[in-house]
Amino acid sequence: MRCSRAAGYPILLALTAGLCRGQIREATLEELPERLRDAQWLAEIEQSTTRRVRDGEWDHVVYYALQSRRFTELPPVEPGESAWQWKKQGRLPDDAAARLHAFVAARADGPRHAAMRAMVWDEAQLKLEYARAMHFLYEKEWASREREGAARREYVAALYQRRGHSTDTDVTSGYGVHTGLEVLTALRPGTRIRRVLLVGPGLDWAPRMSLDEDTPPQSLQPYALADSLVRLGLAAADDLRVDCVDVNPRVVTYLNGFAGGARRLWLRETPGDSEWRHYFLALGKATGTRKGMEIAVPSHVAKGIGAWRMNVLTQRVTDGDYDLAVATNVLLYFNDRELGLALANIAHALRPGGHFLHNEPRPASEAWGRELGMPAVHARTVHFAAGGEFFDSVVLHELRK
Repeated sequence: MRCSRAAGYPILLALTAGLCRGQIREATLEELPERLRDAQWLAEIEQSTTRRVRDGEWDHVVYYALQSRRFTELPPVEPGESAWQWKKQGRLPDDAAARLHAFVAARADGPRHAAMRAMVWDEAQLKLEYARAMHFLYEKEWASREREGAARREYVAALYQRRGHSTDTDVTSGYGVHTGLEVLTALRPGTRIRRVLLVGPGLDWAPRMSLDEDTPPQSLQPYALADSLVRLGLAAADDLRVDCVDVNPRVVTYLNGFAGGARRLWLRETPGDSEWRHYFLALGKATGTRKGMEIAVPSHVAKGIGAWRMNVLTQRVTDGDYDLAVATNVLLYFNDRELGLALANIAHALRPGGHFLHNEPRPASEAWGRELGMPAVHARTVHFAAGGEFFDSVVLHELRK
């Protein structure tokens, strides 16, 4: 077994050291569906993943430089609006240029700024990364508007299948998972879950929207998932293991260090309808102690959550005995053929009768699920915002072979 190649810059190389363990191995051609057995294509995916992890990290640097109030008194610049100005003017807008200069010139202040500033060699490099990030945002937010309905959705989906891998995570994704677990309790009464594989748990590092520097970087999803499982009676807190896998070593490092730290998580007030509010107000109480927007995670719960670096397209866990696998806001980064690889490796991780929960309800996920003996048994749309049209999806598969 070998680790995936690290992203090509020093900060990720340093983070990768010591993270590769025997729980992860390369998928062999013989294990994959016949039409996916292409060694050259798999090697190209490894190279592409390295680039996409690197690009995702740099996207966060750009978003931080445009929006953070930590290192400058200049007004924040919304990245989507900046992308419009960049395209319209054909050059770096003045307000963005001033923010990038201030980012490079300022002394490091706080863990986010320090880590990101360590990545930047000079201002010219940051400007190049700005242009790359703005190209994607312009295509997604503005060029896509030249299309309507399904054509626009397909255009945006194709953009995500080429863009950098973001570590963005949001508390609302936990609500979709919670809804899917409620479905599972209704469809399969008496289900007990002891081992969970969480693919792409994410890290609140420097999102494009809602940057909040009042709290340190955190990964909420593994703990929200554990809380939902206990709250719904699907698991016991002292008998639950959540194994997280991610292509970004920064995420892995954070999760493996959480149990040895303060074990605190912070929520942000998020408006929504009555069902969302019921979920949000109870979040964290089944497995920890919640005071207002702060959650204290007990040691035994935190120690039940670990992480490994894994590329779900080319690697798989060695022990295929998980009761549940979860992947939210992950599968949208893969085209239909790559989706087959991801689902094949996830199916391998499950025990017979195990379930896979995700939020990418496109036809290819259903088709691959059937081919892999892991058909979809339920799908629905989840609405969670009062006075706004905010939706997520829930798809539940069951392994039958």
